[in-house]
Amino acid sequence: MKLGDLFVGDALSHTIYGERYLNDSKGSFYDYSDVDARYDPQGPIPHINLPYTLLALEKCIVLQSVPPKELLDWVRIGGKYRFFWHPDVARPGLDVAGTVCTQPTSSTRTLLTENGLRVYIKTDLDKKHFRFIRRLHRSSIEHSIAVCSDLRSMCNERSDTGRYAFLPESLGVVVQGGDYEGSGVIFRETRPHPPVEDVRVLMPYHSLYASDPQEPDDEPLLVQIVKLHGNRHPLEYFVAEIIGPILEAWTLLISVRGLLPELHGQNTLAEIDANLKLRRAVHRDFQGIYSDSRTRSALGLPLFTKHVAGTESGTTVQSQYSHVFDGMIGRYLLVRLSRAFCAHFSVPYEQIISEIRNYHHAIPAWKVADFPPMTYRFGTSAKDQVGNEVQLVDSGEKPEFR
Repeated sequence: MKLGDLFVGDALSHTIYGERYLNDSKGSFYDYSDVDARYDPQGPIPHINLPYTLLALEKCIVLQSVPPKELLDWVRIGGKYRFFWHPDVARPGLDVAGTVCTQPTSSTRTLLTENGLRVYIKTDLDKKHFRFIRRLHRSSIEHSIAVCSDLRSMCNERSDTGRYAFLPESLGVVVQGGDYEGSGVIFRETRPHPPVEDVRVLMPYHSLYASDPQEPDDEPLLVQIVKLHGNRHPLEYFVAEIIGPILEAWTLLISVRGLLPELHGQNTLAEIDANLKLRRAVHRDFQGIYSDSRTRSALGLPLFTKHVAGTESGTTVQSQYSHVFDGMIGRYLLVRLSRAFCAHFSVPYEQIISEIRNYHHAIPAWKVADFPPMTYRFGTSAKDQVGNEVQLVDSGEKPEFR
């Protein structure tokens, strides 16, 4: 993909292309997923017709965090609410009221509508997919909506959130009663909050370092950005303008909200403006986000009841910090961005790591994070993982980016 093409045509068409095809994912979909391979986002299927039923208000629970009127009007039809499910999960007994044309995002279970209102639909895909069973039940939707509301409060309280924004998960529908009691769906908006006036394109961070299968001779987007704007000082520009927003977002949420955001290449979008500069890191997907109750208590913030760091079997507060930052952000994103930069610019990898660490340490309040001396990882491989409970173990490796 050529950087200059991002502002030609529909912005979301570039976003979804980056979601599906600009993703040097590790491992085969066939080997790591119980989902039918025809729903592989990188596969040839152009669209998925996502089925829905209509639930009367007494048959569902509706959870909200200030959804826009057009979204609420789209989900609510004649006093009933659309409930979607992934076509790879059978829902016998539910009357199909219609289908909506969608494309899968890189997460597989979240899909983007093609026509009419553009919205991301996150489904209850009750199958193992890349380590975990991707359930979406009431407690997870309540958690996601609560995190969304907390992030709104943060933005309302601060005049400037720097280079951080998020995609609101502002509406959820949960089945009440019957065979599918507790099964849910989340509707995620396509426009970041806080809003901006100018037109910008969102590209998943994994699309910045990945090669384009249709245009293999094109350089990765991050290389094109650096060459366009930072050619005189490529390393300085790369660290400050590509990596910087991620580190700033992590430090912001840790220090002022006690949240541990999983800002890896799938959960973070690069917001690019018409000058082809990366402006903000846009955070999405709040289902798995952890919180530090000690920080939130000290800040006078309400505590979450789900995904509280250190309260789950097999984890501690420190191991959870390491897992999120060293693993989700470090190994799954910063390493890949750095190696892509390394491959195109004559800069040693260790020098890149040192500059990223220095940038991190220069951010105020970076020490708020309760890191252990060494890094922690999953105790089992993705293939051997059974269920969704994890054991985080000391890897014996020193951290690279902190």
